[in-house]
Amino acid sequence: MRRYRYRWGEGLWAHFFHRVSGIALVAYLSMHIWVIHHLQKGPAAYDRLMETLSGPLFRVGEAFLLAAVLYHGLNGLRIAAMDAGIGMRAHRATYRVVFAVCAVVGIAGGIALVFFP
Repeated sequence: MRRYRYRWGEGLWAHFFHRVSGIALVAYLSMHIWVIHHLQKGPAAYDRLMETLSGPLFRVGEAFLLAAVLYHGLNGLRIAAMDAGIGMRAHRATYRVVFAVCAVVGIAGGIALVFFP
């Protein structure tokens, strides 16, 4: 039974956050297509929808979207490099760098998106 336990290390968290950010991006793209669809209903309908989507809740959502895009992109590059044999010995360090960069840029960008629209 012991061999079926998870090892709660960087690899598990990298895998988990990569999947979660991917699902978040698919959800965003679906919503984006739905919003663009409203252009067919005329400028007034689109303007009403954009007024609703410019509220504080959606600005916070955009901050999380920024973090998801950053993490998914940078971690995807890290995974592609490891698949090419680059950085295999330093996968923990590269994950920590990816996570730190995403945290710093995500927090700074999130603050800018939420408080300075």
